[in-house]
Parts: sequence; C-alpha cells; structure tokens
Amino acid sequence: MNIVIIGTGLIGGSVALRIKGFQTTIIGVDASEDNLNRALELGIIDKKMQLKEALKIANLVVLAIPVDAGKKLLPGILDAIADDTTVIDMGSTKKGICEIVSNHPKRKSTQHHPIAGTENSGPEAAFPNLYEGKTTIICERELSDPECIKTAEKLYSILGMNIIYMNAEEHDKHIAYVSHLTHTLCLCFEFNRC
Repeated sequence: MNIVIIGTGLIGGSVALRIKGFQTTIIGVDASEDNLNRALELGIIDKKMQLKEALKIANLVVLAIPVDAGKKLLPGILDAIADDTTVIDMGSTKKGICEIVSNHPKRKSTQHHPIAGTENSGPEAAFPNLYEGKTTIICERELSDPECIKTAEKLYSILGMNIIYMNAEEHDKHIAYVSHLTHTLCLCFEFNRC
C-alpha cells in the first residue's frame, strides 16, 4: 500500500512512524525540501516525491498541513487521485474545508481532527506514540464515502486512537471553547488573576 504523507513534521511524521511496517511504502511530500530530506534521513518516510507524481500511485493520502494550505490543496488532490484512493485531512478546523469538498464529484476525503500534539514541530519532533490513547474527531461521516471511513477507522485503530463523530460546525465550536479556555487560564496564571 502506498501511503502519501503531505507534511512530514510532527503530525504527519508521527503517523508515518506508527504505520511503518504494515505492508506500506511511506511517500513524503512537503513544501520544505529540508523537512523532506530530514524525514528521509530519520527513516520517517521511505521515499520523497513531488505531489503530482505521488498522487498517481497513492492508495491513501494523509494531509497533515496547516488548514489554510489544506484548503488550497484539497480540491486538486481530489481531482488527481484514483477512484479507490482515500484522503484524510487532519487539520484543526473543519467547517471551511468541509464546505470546499461538499460538492466535489470525488468526495473521497474524510475530515478528521486528531487531538494530539506537542509544542515542537518538524520531522525531529515526530514520534510513533503521539496518538496513543488520544481521541480523533471524524466530521460529517454520513457525507463521506463509506469505504473511506472504514480506511480511516482502520488507520486510527493502528494509531491507538479513540474515535468520536460530529458535524463540522459542532466540532469547530467545541474546539474553540477548549482553545479559548486554555488561553484564558494561562493568562490568569501568568498575571496571578485567578
């Protein structure tokens, strides 16, 4: 199975490290040639390719880049993939990206948000147990291709994640509350106002 990881830093690199050895070839794609070369040196990916070439042979595409970049790339990715290829978007907000793919004739993508990360970035920050015991949110399952959902659920099982389902708007609202609450608490403690 050819798995294309777009974004070889903490998020994508940690996926790659966990699924290596499951009869997969991990192909890295990244806007940063330095990140790609480092991911190759560290054994995170098996090979590096340009996006256009990688999509021609992909069975699974994991989009692990910032949301705004994902919004720009995703329609073209859907245009380029084979009919039996699954695309998993792992960005942190979902409503905008779900709207972009809502009427695409090849809506093979599934919109997810694995709730995991660290303060570090880049290929050096990746590690295979990042997702273990964490939760991922799959948005708009009912609007996604059922086979793609099965593939995504299998991936998250390998990553050791729990799965919950919700619509994109509900997801973004809940994530915003949690994010704002965390920032508020940090400010309170920083200024001793709690």
